[in-house]
Amino acid sequence: MGVVPLQAADLQNADLEQNDGWQIVTRGNLFRAAFVKDTSQTGKQSFTVSLADDSPTKKEDFAGIVQTVELTQADKGISFFVKDNYTGKTKSYHWMELLLDDDVIWEADVAGGNTEWQQVTLDLTRYLKQVKRKLIGRNKYRHEKNYKITFRVYERKAVNRFGIQVWADNFQLLRETPTNPQNCEKKKVKPRLKELLVYYDENDLFQPITTLDHFKQKRQQILEGMLDGMGKLPARPTRRSLEDFHIQVINTQVRGRYTKKTISFNAAEDEVVHAFLYEPLDKQSGEKRPGIVGMHPTGSTGKSSFESWPLCNFPIELAMMGYVVIVPDYPGFGDSRPYDYETDRYDSGTIKGVFNHMSCVDLLQRHPDVDPNKIGTIGHSLGGHNAMFLAAFDERVKIAVSSCGWTPFEYYETKKGRLKTWALPQYMPPLETRYHSDHTQFPFDFHEVAAAIAPRVFFSSSPSNDGVFPGWGPKSAELSIKKYFRARGAEQAFQFHQPLAQHRFPWDTRQAAYRSMNDTFDYHFHGNLGLLAERKGADSIPILKKALDDNDPKVRWSAASMLVTLKDASGLEQMKQDLKTFTSEQKYAEHALEVANVLARLGDNSGYELAANLATKGTTPGQRWRAAIVLSHIANTNKNVLQAKGMDPIAVLKTMAAEEKDEGVFFVLLDQLHKILKDRTVMIEIFAIAKDSKYHSEPPPGNRFRIAEVFYSVAVRDKDKTWR
Repeated sequence: MGVVPLQAADLQNADLEQNDGWQIVTRGNLFRAAFVKDTSQTGKQSFTVSLADDSPTKKEDFAGIVQTVELTQADKGISFFVKDNYTGKTKSYHWMELLLDDDVIWEADVAGGNTEWQQVTLDLTRYLKQVKRKLIGRNKYRHEKNYKITFRVYERKAVNRFGIQVWADNFQLLRETPTNPQNCEKKKVKPRLKELLVYYDENDLFQPITTLDHFKQKRQQILEGMLDGMGKLPARPTRRSLEDFHIQVINTQVRGRYTKKTISFNAAEDEVVHAFLYEPLDKQSGEKRPGIVGMHPTGSTGKSSFESWPLCNFPIELAMMGYVVIVPDYPGFGDSRPYDYETDRYDSGTIKGVFNHMSCVDLLQRHPDVDPNKIGTIGHSLGGHNAMFLAAFDERVKIAVSSCGWTPFEYYETKKGRLKTWALPQYMPPLETRYHSDHTQFPFDFHEVAAAIAPRVFFSSSPSNDGVFPGWGPKSAELSIKKYFRARGAEQAFQFHQPLAQHRFPWDTRQAAYRSMNDTFDYHFHGNLGLLAERKGADSIPILKKALDDNDPKVRWSAASMLVTLKDASGLEQMKQDLKTFTSEQKYAEHALEVANVLARLGDNSGYELAANLATKGTTPGQRWRAAIVLSHIANTNKNVLQAKGMDPIAVLKTMAAEEKDEGVFFVLLDQLHKILKDRTVMIEIFAIAKDSKYHSEPPPGNRFRIAEVFYSVAVRDKDKTWR
């Protein structure tokens, strides 16, 4: 091996005797990086990285130096010297690394060894065999000779109280191939996501985005890429009223605060969409509500999956909050089975889905209960990326909520060939027929879809342990998307959540999504008081307290309810007084139960007698389901306290489970028990009774199992888990 002195043009300040040439780079603020004169391998100065003993680090923190150098095939290797001050046995925390661009080509744990200078010699020829190309435009590349050489100390794992110091010195390029190089095995490089803050100019070359017009061009170019992968999106027919959709109502069911309709309508001539439509009850005349397109996950029952999915029935939760919600079957699912993807006029199931979902937006905008300027979409899994696709194509959608719906394509390829699933007929066959399931050739990626939604709101729930759409993929794209939204002037519109969960949409994250929807639409079930509480938190308490004295009892109830969410019991006495007032007349029974609900959430059981009576003897469904909710909250009270007062809410709930005839009340009973009752054992006992109910012995249309059977099996399965 020969070491040839370098020319200045090859590598500046190779022996670190000056302070130029190299640039210090860091992540985190605990590593200290500097050029020092107290120790050197050949001269007067070296580079050092130090960490104090009492400094807790984070995974992937680092500090080092980097220099860009021109390399050719004449450059055969590189050598340098390192040493550190640690000879203990604690391993796998601090690592020394040398990188060529983003490739780690040498690594060594600081553990063990000695404190003397050690020479490291590496082979570069294996990395320079192929000409380096840089993408500079749409399918346009430029040959590159410049490479980044980085030496750094890198944290593989976070650690407390493990101080070290590392030195590096005397970097030399070699003109002969080393005989015994110390290169590490080639490591998998993190996916290099396409840059977002550039667009293609008229010559198809990248240009930086600097104006609003550039952002518009970027969005159009993203959509063109999506269409290249999905196929042509046909024009939709013009509809001026609901009559133009030829809506057929197959079934109607009143339950909770909404009416559930099973409908079909024409998206185009001879193209029928099957859907559930949830419409609010007790709405003031002329009042307009936000409209939501709900997207179901992969499952043969399609839209019906929400009706038998206690842990993720967000369309029903939104309907209970007063939203107008339409949930269509994706082509080939639910009542859209069977579906022939080969003979329809679409190039993919995905673009057919986009067409149908945009038709749902058309319908919502013509619906008399919907504010046409307040449309959103929400979906899980299959529905999660369909919500993204809809929002990307349709600017009428003001917020898109995606749960477990996406990851950059390269991250999806957890095993070779997995990307082919995206090319199935129900998804995007062009990704195989045109692009051979090679993600490097795909015309779009999911972080670009997210960018196409800007500046509108994109709420992403991407659980860390999602095994379908690996959570580290969205996490890796988060910063890129955030920068894009920030540049677009809408930084707060990108809302990224990564709950510690698997392929689920956890309760707390769903509530955050609903708050984002409420905020986007300036809507809340409890009106301005509800919005105030969500936006201002504890700062809204004085105004809410003042509202307890309002002449309108609904305002008082709303104020007290929102105070409960802020863990403030100021409404207790007023609600007790209102309960007495409204229990005096039968016509106010439902309002009395709403007040009793607030009291029960405050730990006050004053409404027990009213609820216990109306749960089984109420003359309207509204009285009975509201009573069930009150009793569910009261059942969370200490059992000894209830027994001392002669209260047995569980017994009443069991009676309801056995004897309630109304299908709507029965469903609300099960659903609310699952969301409210803390004692899982008691819940399972109630569901066991419900599943044997003689009044609900048939499964709903599109389902294999009766609703109570599903709630029972889920409760048993998750009895020892966080269930919401």
